[in-house]
Parts: sequence; structure tokens; C-alpha cells
Amino acid sequence: EEKLCREYGEAIVKEKAKLEAKIGELESAIAREKEKYPSRHTLPDDVLLRVEGLKMYFGGLKAVDDLTFDVKKGEIFGLIGPNGAGKTTVFNCITRFYEATGGEMYFENKYGEVVDLRDFKVHDIILQGIGRTFQNIELVKEISVIENLLVASTRSYRTGFFGHLIGLPSLKKEEKMLRAKAQRILKFMGLESYSAWYAMGLPYGILKKVEIARALMADAKLIIMDEPAAGLNDSETAELTETIRKIRDEFGVTILLVEHDMGLVMNVCDT
Repeated sequence: EEKLCREYGEAIVKEKAKLEAKIGELESAIAREKEKYPSRHTLPDDVLLRVEGLKMYFGGLKAVDDLTFDVKKGEIFGLIGPNGAGKTTVFNCITRFYEATGGEMYFENKYGEVVDLRDFKVHDIILQGIGRTFQNIELVKEISVIENLLVASTRSYRTGFFGHLIGLPSLKKEEKMLRAKAQRILKFMGLESYSAWYAMGLPYGILKKVEIARALMADAKLIIMDEPAAGLNDSETAELTETIRKIRDEFGVTILLVEHDMGLVMNVCDT
């Protein structure tokens, strides 16, 4: 048994070295391609997301009218305002759930390229490096907690449709890697013991944590949180404050959040 464990460990190390070498080759290839086709857009070095003159009209209702702000790399940025002010509408424009009436939205994606978010469809935004949570919990309650995280990583698969259809060895490797990643994130969020539980019936505070864990599966540079403290009690809100800081620090992500709890906003936000 000891010999098998040692051999298995050595095999993992070798496989990791191969993957790292392949990643290095891909990154070099991406860098070479970027040199050939420089970005049409630019941002200051410290800015990750720029929203300029954003407008969103629903008929005669101006939900968002000429909003401009910058979100800097590595900061926790809070967007505040009364009910009905259009905060969630802003998020929906950034993530392309809504087609903005006007304005510009530029983002430095996970490949280091500045892109115009209006060029992408809603299901492609996650590939650029933007993840989000929702004001109302949007988990699949009929499957387990870890399966909810794995669902969030479906766009990350490199194995194509036919590879899934016939079950290629590369698919099985990807599935193992993603499952291990999901387990690490659940441990980070303190949800390891809930891994196999169905989402249905779990306490509201736990479901909120699961939704944040799901957003972390996307390897995002920017995580957008829509009222993450809604429905939480005081102790859960205090724990969330620390969790948001830990996510920023340990995952190296930038966080943009909408929140009504001004105690949380003033405690956790840089801007």
C-alpha cells in the first residue's frame, strides 16, 4: 500500500510538471499573438474595469443615466444607493444580461487584454474573467453542493463535444482536476462537510456561501457580488466581511459589490 501511494504521488508530480510546461507554452503563444494584434483599447495600469457614461433605459424609465466609475485592481469597490436606484441593473449591463442603452465598459481580461464588454454575449463574459453572485440565490437545488460548483466550471472544459460524447481520457483528467479544485474551494469557504448534501433544504446562510464558492470556480479576475449579506444575521454578516477580504487576498481577485448593509460596506470596501 505504501509503495502504491508513493508511485501515485510520483505520477501526480510528473503529470503536474507536464501540465505546467504545457501552460507555459500556451502563455508564450498567447503573448506572441497579442504582440501581433495589439488591443484597440487601453486602461491605466491600475484600473481593471472602467464604466463610462453608462445608460440603461426601459422605455421612459431611466434606470441608469450617465454613470461613470473605475474599479482598480485588487480593491473591494462598493456601489451603494437606495432601493430602485439601478444598482443591480448596472451589474446586469456589465455581465451582459442587459444590452445597455449607451455608454462604454472596458475590462482587462484574464489574458491581460483590454476588451470592450459590449462585444461579448452573456455566456462568454465568464471566459473573460468576470464571475458573479445574484441577489436571489440561483443554485440548482436538486443536485449536491459540489455538483453546483462543477456546473459553474462547464465553460472551462477544453475537451470538446465529441470528447464528452465518447468519454476521452483527457475528459476524465479534467473532471478529476475540477473536482479537486471544487473541494479546495469548499474547504476554503468552510463548506467541506456539506460537499455531498443536496442544496435543497440547506440553511440560507450556507446557500449564500455556496453561491460565492461557485463564483470562485471561474478563475475570475473580477467577482461581482449582488447584495451578498441580504437575509443574513449579524454574526453571518460579520463572517461574510472576513470572507470577502480573504477571497480578495488569497485568490488575488478584485471585488465589486452592491450592498444595503452600510456596516459591511464601510468595514470592507476600499472605495
